[in-house]
Amino acid sequence: MATAPRYFPRTQLGLRAKLMLLTSVVMLFVVAMVVIFVSWNMRSVIEDETLKRSLAIATSFGASNRESIRAYSWFRVQQNANAAKGDNGLAYLVVYNKEGLRVADTEDPHVLNPLPAEPSVRSLLAQATVLSREIAFTPGAGGASEIVFDTFVPITPDDSPRAWATVRIGIATAPRDSTVRETQFHILQIGLVALSMGLLGAALLGTRITTPIIRLKEGSLRAAAGDLSSIIEVHSGDELEALAKNFDYMIAQIKSHQEERIRAEKLAAVGYMVNTVVHDCRTPIAVIKGFASVMQEFETSPAQQRECLDFIEFEVDRMERMLDEILQYAVERKTSLVFRDEHLDDFVRECCTEIRILLRTTQIQLSSDLHSAALVRVDKDKLRRAILNLVANAREALKGEGEIRLKTESIDGHAIIHVEDTGSGIPEEIRAKIFEPFFTHGKSLKGFGLGMSITQRIIRDHAGRIELQSESGKGTTFSIWLPLAVASPRASAATG
Repeated sequence: MATAPRYFPRTQLGLRAKLMLLTSVVMLFVVAMVVIFVSWNMRSVIEDETLKRSLAIATSFGASNRESIRAYSWFRVQQNANAAKGDNGLAYLVVYNKEGLRVADTEDPHVLNPLPAEPSVRSLLAQATVLSREIAFTPGAGGASEIVFDTFVPITPDDSPRAWATVRIGIATAPRDSTVRETQFHILQIGLVALSMGLLGAALLGTRITTPIIRLKEGSLRAAAGDLSSIIEVHSGDELEALAKNFDYMIAQIKSHQEERIRAEKLAAVGYMVNTVVHDCRTPIAVIKGFASVMQEFETSPAQQRECLDFIEFEVDRMERMLDEILQYAVERKTSLVFRDEHLDDFVRECCTEIRILLRTTQIQLSSDLHSAALVRVDKDKLRRAILNLVANAREALKGEGEIRLKTESIDGHAIIHVEDTGSGIPEEIRAKIFEPFFTHGKSLKGFGLGMSITQRIIRDHAGRIELQSESGKGTTFSIWLPLAVASPRASAATG
């Protein structure tokens, strides 16, 4: 059985793979957004807490060293700065007086007298407000550079609006970054677990969705191939199960309508055949009845009686031919063909002998142009009947005068027999019906119109085909295409 055409394109990714891929992309996007948002939020919170801590340390340091600052006891301030650095885990602590001179520096223990501040620092001190920034800091002992929160906090006594000193505090960002990285790692772990669960869920969901779809696809392909008896079993409890049931119902309805149509077509064919048989048999019966009445009711001479009997015999023969045609059409489906290897030109020459006998009572000329030495595998009796049917149709079309030509040739692994006539041609509107059973357009009342249908079936049984070419006023050509059996020496010689 021929393979049904596939109306489902072959995709690179199945629905399940697409669903899993989409889930992965969405989950990765969500995890990335969570990492970015949480990291940014944590950095902001840590920076705010670091600033509050710096303010608290600076305020506490200023309160505890207020008297030393007023007394310009910078040595004591330096000692307290070193103590505050160690107690609070600071990167550094620097104190500037109200003139902007550096009077204490944990990274420079040799500060004995006020020293001028760096130009960049003086501009920040001039603002006399709390400032915070991130800078790269290298310890005085020659350690590795690190990023610190650099915070300036003015120290203002209660009895004066002007700052008496500014405390500069450096707090390393490494703990913050470590906390952020740790949080990111935990989020990624949770994200990977969620991604794995999402992929597993997508795979299960994809299987639940694609399995019914695959069954629906396979069922539709079986239906397209003509199998309308299969039932699609889907028990998903959702819309896909409803779709499968509707599909089964649709196939059942198609099958029911098809059976009804086939029964109707069979009844119509039987009715058409019976009507044709009755109509075509009624004419010879009427003729026979008429001549019998003449012989019974009137006195006729022996010569007249013989003439009436000749007419009766002719009509009986015609009825016998028509009934034989119906019998051949019915029996032809059940008989098997007996194939033999024949040279095409020799076979057509044998047919020409019988065709000349068929045309002996007409003025129709028969000519042949045989140029195929091909070897074909045929049932001689059946294929001869097909060719004679074509010639009989051509004889009817020529109405006693004209020419019938038989030609042979070999093209592309096929042997071709052309049956041409010089008649008036076949009208275009009936060419498509010429091979239908009981089609008798333009023929004399000598048959039921089964000859062309039988001819087509015989040629198809030979794995061949028949083609029709006709032009109004220029005649008709029927071409019989037959597959070659094996290459013959004669065919090779003819080709060379």
